[in-house]
Amino acid sequence: MTRLLRSSAVSAAVVLTLTSICAPATAQTAARNPQRPERMVETVHPQKWVLQEAARLDALLARGLQRHQATPQELADDGTFVRRAYLGIVGRIPNLQETERFLADQSPDKRATLCDRLLDSPGRTSHFANFWFDLLRVKSNQRQLNGEPFAHFIREAIQKDLPYDRFVSDMLTAQGPAHEKGKGATGYLMRDTNMPHDAMANTLRLFLGTRLECAQCHNHPFDHWTQKEFYEMAAFFGGIQYRDPSGAQKYAGLRNTLANEDQRVRARALQMVRQLTQGITGAGSGKEQLPKDYKYDDLKPGASVLANTIFGADVKLKYASTKSSDRRRRQRRGEDEPGADSRLALAEWMTSSKNPMFAKVIANRMWARTFGRGLVEPSDDWREDTKAVHPELMDALEKLMVKVDFDLRQFERVLVHTQLFQREAEPTDPQPGIAPLFTGPVLRRMTAEQMWDSLLTLVFDDIDDRLRPLDDRAAPVYQQFDELKNADPQELLAMIKSGRDPRREMAQEARRAAREQMQRDGALAKRAQPLLKELQAARRDGDLKRVAELAGRLEQMGFRLGERAGRGQEGDMLRASDLSQPARPGHLLRQFGQSDRETIDASSDAATVPQVLTLLNGFLDDRVLKGQSALARDLSTAEDGVRRVRIAFLTTLNREPTEDEIDTWRRQIAVNGIEVVRDLVWVLCNSNEFRFVR
Repeated sequence: MTRLLRSSAVSAAVVLTLTSICAPATAQTAARNPQRPERMVETVHPQKWVLQEAARLDALLARGLQRHQATPQELADDGTFVRRAYLGIVGRIPNLQETERFLADQSPDKRATLCDRLLDSPGRTSHFANFWFDLLRVKSNQRQLNGEPFAHFIREAIQKDLPYDRFVSDMLTAQGPAHEKGKGATGYLMRDTNMPHDAMANTLRLFLGTRLECAQCHNHPFDHWTQKEFYEMAAFFGGIQYRDPSGAQKYAGLRNTLANEDQRVRARALQMVRQLTQGITGAGSGKEQLPKDYKYDDLKPGASVLANTIFGADVKLKYASTKSSDRRRRQRRGEDEPGADSRLALAEWMTSSKNPMFAKVIANRMWARTFGRGLVEPSDDWREDTKAVHPELMDALEKLMVKVDFDLRQFERVLVHTQLFQREAEPTDPQPGIAPLFTGPVLRRMTAEQMWDSLLTLVFDDIDDRLRPLDDRAAPVYQQFDELKNADPQELLAMIKSGRDPRREMAQEARRAAREQMQRDGALAKRAQPLLKELQAARRDGDLKRVAELAGRLEQMGFRLGERAGRGQEGDMLRASDLSQPARPGHLLRQFGQSDRETIDASSDAATVPQVLTLLNGFLDDRVLKGQSALARDLSTAEDGVRRVRIAFLTTLNREPTEDEIDTWRRQIAVNGIEVVRDLVWVLCNSNEFRFVR
């Protein structure tokens, strides 16, 4: 194995030289990538500070393990670590060049350097967006509501390192039209349109780890929460409206204008008006009514209750005068009863440093995201008797979250610089709902998004080069809103009758541009065909000098090997975060457990037969092993069978094959030809070693 690793460094240099000719320079594309974080992690805290904080966490964990008479796992080898770092931080496996570069690096601090580089990469924005899309139930289409502005808000918050307390506060207090640029945070409350009670239950579960939903209909059967307390919390969202009254008023006369129009025109007009008027208004009345079937003795059914917090500091709201004279004065002036700004009060109370649950819950979620389970399990059901598996460590994480000013990237940075992040995985699976001791990270299956993005890594040299601008999917929504909001009823009617639809026009323009690009690509491929045939012959003959020469000529023509997906269009070959949310039913993402976004954190990691069939008969065949994928190119340009076996293992499992693995597959290739390499890739991609984050 030692001899093999030494030869790996030499072969890596040859491959890197060849691929620098065959593929675009990733450093150049990454520099201008729209999803690269706005600032580098080192500009916020020096690495020395981060390592000190990480060492403090390791010491507390060691003390906890000692109390439990548990021994930490050994440090993982470089192959395990590089795969774990890429999957954990940027949500994909490293490609061949990234793997070999790391394995050949002899720097003593290469692990810390890699983690910082990945945290500064655009892939981190993409991967962290998936985390929030799942928790916040982001859907691109929700009846009359388009969810892309909300997704844009989340991506931008990640890319700009919006502090977590600001992130939550912005969602709880957002107002305005849901489809207007800059108002994407309204998507949080719009996700539970006309269901403020559900919105409050979800808010408490997400941000305070408190499951209060059972108290909506009766006193909680397993906890101390009462139905009255639920309605006191729901009162913070009292008075919320899910339509913009000014927009509705503007088009109030449209009904008369449409009286003599046919059903199709009326339906289209109604749809447009609904799109225009979707949004959040009302700062929060701080009042709510108990249900009519309320059955407890402390209050009467239907009684009004005022907003009140379930724990921590009391919130004092300023309510409008209830005197009859003041109400009559407001009525004479045509004034609505002023709100109590209860949503702002809720946000301030929830994100306050005096509310320890806010920092604890997100710190525990981030720990679970990094190491596989939380110190408290389940992470969204903390109770009075809840105790972390390592209490001192949990307290330290809470303080660290406050110390980094709720900067989640810096918090994650400390976690991935710990010794724990470098250790071998726990040897046994922890029981569901129970926190392990963390002698090492928990071995777990890839998420659907990690699986999809990792498979794309086999196709393209740089999948992050394909990341779209943060607002790419939301831009047509903003443009349509701007066009429609400035139209009066007559102009809107004229637009409908003419068949004009700004979003449809933009979609048609995008399709036209795509067709033109396909035509250009087709013409380029036709011109490149003779060179491609020569390239195939040179690969078969093992003439690497000729391969490099032909690859360079193709590159000059603009035909980039390793940037093509094989058969069919490549429009859907984007990272999971850039696709429609969630992916369509039947998509590989959904088959591998992507959430349908109907409930919080509803993704699945269960293994199914369709997953295997998808890989065997679909994606691997059509996208990876045929055509001009990066892996197919690397395998075909390899100088011999041993190198092909090593490429297959280093690309898919990110480790060197053992001597036995090399000998077995080399013999198969020698007897049955290069086609055996396809079988090898199938076997590796369908192995548990590929599917798991180890």
